Amino acid sequence: MDRSERERLRRRRRLLLKRLIAVEEFVRGSVVLMKRKCVRPRCRRCAEGEGHPTWVLTFSENGKTRTVYLGDKRAAEARRLVENYRRATEWLEEASRASLALLKAGPPTRKEADDAETR
Repeated sequence: MDRSERERLRRRRRLLLKRLIAVEEFVRGSVVLMKRKCVRPRCRRCAEGEGHPTWVLTFSENGKTRTVYLGDKRAAEARRLVENYRRATEWLEEASRASLALLKAGPPTRKEADDAETR
C-alpha cells in the first residue's frame, strides 16, 4: 500500500469518527405499528379482530424483546433516533474496515516514514 492510499484511509477514518461524535442522540431498535386489544369488554374493533393501532419501539435486552409505548406523538422522534443509530453503526463499521486495511498493510516503509517526517 503506497503512502497516498494510507493517507486517504486515515483521512476517511477521521471523517467518519467526526461524524460519529456529532451524532448525540440514537437508539437501537425498531419502530413498529402494533394492533392491540383494549380492556373494554364490548369494544367493537377488538371484537372484529381489528384492535387499536399503537406505535411502539421494540429492542432486545438480555436476550428478551422489550417494548416501549410511543404513541403517535413520539413515533417520528423514535424513527429519527433509530435512523441515527443505523447511520452511526455504518460509519463505525467503515472506520473499522479502514483501520483493518491499514493494519494489514503493515508498518509504513522506510521511505514513507522519511517522507512523513519531512512534512
